[in-house]
Amino acid sequence: MAAVSPLLDGVSGRYFADCNEAEILTKTCGNRYEEMSLVAPWAIDPAIAERLWEVSLELLANVK
Repeated sequence: MAAVSPLLDGVSGRYFADCNEAEILTKTCGNRYEEMSLVAPWAIDPAIAERLWEVSLELLANVK
C-alpha cells in the first residue's frame, strides 16, 4: 500500500507497518508483534544515515 497510495505521494524515508507509519520505539515491548510495528530512533536519525552513506562509499571505493 505504501508504494502505491496517492496519500503518500512524495513521502520518503519513513517506515510503515500494517498500512500505517511506524511509531518510534521508546521502550522495549514484551509483545514481539508490537515490536515489529515500531521503528528504533537510530533507524531514522539523519546523522546516522549520512555516516552510513559515507562509510559505504569508502568501502566501495576500495573494492577491486
